[in-house]
Amino acid sequence: MADILNLALPYFGLIFIGFACGKTRGLPESGLAWMNFILPYVSLPALLFGIMSQTPFAELNNPPFLIAATLGTVSAFVIARADGWCFRKGLRVRNTKSRKQPHAK
Repeated sequence: MADILNLALPYFGLIFIGFACGKTRGLPESGLAWMNFILPYVSLPALLFGIMSQTPFAELNNPPFLIAATLGTVSAFVIARADGWCFRKGLRVRNTKSRKQPHAK
């Protein structure tokens, strides 16, 4: 449990700091837009790199975990891709049916 907290607290701590700054200073939502970039593209990779660099290779080289993580990632990608394709296809069908067709004279 302590390992999970050590991983999650720095990341969610940054989110809380941004939230607290926005509430106490009355900043508009657009004033905190930089956090949408900083958190996923700067702080999270740095946090994960720091954790991975301190973990011994023997712990990282765990085939069942690697297989499960890879299959989970691929499954999530395939499901999201299929869902997006079906959603886009459904919108295209609805849009073509709702257009007014020119009447033949």
